[in-house]
Parts: sequence; structure tokens; C-alpha cells
Amino acid sequence: MKEKSSQTTATGISKPLLLIASALSSLIYVLTSQIMKYRYKVIKKNLFASFGSYGEKNIMDTINKYYQHLGDIVIEPFLYYFSSPSNRKKLATYTNPELLESFYKRNKHVVLLASHYGNWEYLINLPKVVDFDVYTAYTPISNERINAWILKMRSSLGVKLIPKRNFYRGALSALKQKGNPSLVVVIADQRPAMDAKHFVNFFGQKTKVQIGAEKLAIASDSAVVYLECNKRARFHYDYTFHLISEKPSEASTMNITGAYYNQLENNIAKDPAHWLWSHDRWKGTQLP
Repeated sequence: MKEKSSQTTATGISKPLLLIASALSSLIYVLTSQIMKYRYKVIKKNLFASFGSYGEKNIMDTINKYYQHLGDIVIEPFLYYFSSPSNRKKLATYTNPELLESFYKRNKHVVLLASHYGNWEYLINLPKVVDFDVYTAYTPISNERINAWILKMRSSLGVKLIPKRNFYRGALSALKQKGNPSLVVVIADQRPAMDAKHFVNFFGQKTKVQIGAEKLAIASDSAVVYLECNKRARFHYDYTFHLISEKPSEASTMNITGAYYNQLENNIAKDPAHWLWSHDRWKGTQLP
């Protein structure tokens, strides 16, 4: 007697949902890589500047893999939102949440430094992983209906959103509040204003950086943790927490930001295709 075909994959996610997500992602891949050539010159420039020693063939392979990943990250927020709670745990796995819990038990606030590597949208599930009040920034969209829907999606699992224009003040207030400790997520690898005065060496390039997250941690004496992300399989990610500083008020200027970029560079170097290379990160900076 034949067994009935399973409606779930080896990862436990329903086949119909994954098939739809895979098909849409593949369509986006074709549109961006073959038809639109989406930001191709920027992607190629950034990769050659960062990984020139890899050779042209490897870099062209990485560009192709990047477009495949780009298709995935466009679809993943919707896949995650429409997945069941048990399936969300399979899409996003946290390897050592006990590091954060140790700070929670000591009533210590945390600044969590994430990045545009892998998937950052899955972090909306953090309130289901830790006991902290979780905050992050969002940029309002002019279209009211779209803005309302994005707000609903990103806050649906308990994340408290702070408008970007008021983020520093709102985040600092959360990190100084008494009662339940706060965890503030900062996507810290974004390009700063053109007049930025702080730089790090990132992939051998002089790179302008924001130091707002470092300032937040020092002002509130919050622990600073780096969030490493690794793509385990299509749509599936592993997240690992790494302590950068438990006492940031004792750190020298740029120590925290420098440590963050060192960890991020190591993270990216493991599999370069999964960072946001289509972002013109070095705009206004002379590339080698």
C-alpha cells in the first residue's frame, strides 16, 4: 500500500507555501538579474573592491548568487508573516538565546547590533524568543495604506517600533526606563550622512560609519551584542549572539563600532553573496 505524500518538506514547512515562495523568488531573480540588471554596476563595483583577489569568475558567480538571495529576501517577510508559529521557529533558529537571558536576569538593557546580512526581517520574532521589551526603528512610508500594513506586519509579534526621525531619543528613553529591561535592535551597517566624521577599515576600504548605536550603549550603559546571521537553507537562517561589550561606558571611542565591523566582515566573508551589495555603501568614498 502506498504511503500518502507528505505536505511538509524536510524542514517542516508546508510544501504549498514553500512552492509559492520559491516560485515568486525565482521570478524576482529573473527580473532583477536578466531583465532589469538591477543595480548591476553597483553590485559589481562593490564586490570587486571588497573581494578583488577572488578572481573574476568567482565574483561573477557571487553576483549571480546575490540576485538569487535578493529574490529570497523580498519574499521572506511575507513567508514569515503567513507562517504558523511553529514554522517560524524553523525559519529562524537562535543558537544561544541564553546569552541575552543572562542580561535579562540581571536587569541589564541590551543594544543588539544587527546588519543587512542574511535576513533581518525575521527579527520581528525576537519578542517570542526573549523576555525583553524589544524596540527597533522604522521609516514611515508616504502611502498611508502601505505604511499601515507594514506597521501591522512588523509589530504583529510584539516589536515596538520607533519612527526613524525620533529613533535616538526614543531608544535612549527605552534603555533608561525602569522595570522590564529593553532590547534595542539597530541595523548598524547603513551608510551615514555624507558629512560623517567616523571611519573604519572594512574589507580594506576606508568606510564612513554611524556611531549612534555606540552612543546609545554608552549613554545608557547597556550591554552590546552582535547578531551573527547564517543562511542555512533557502528561506532558513541561524542566528548567534556574540558579546561585544558588557560595560560600554568603559570603552574608548570607536571600540564598539570597530568591533562590530570586524565581526560583520568575518560574517560576510564566510558567504559573501548574502550581504546587501546593491546598496551603494561606499558612495562618496574613494574606492581602491
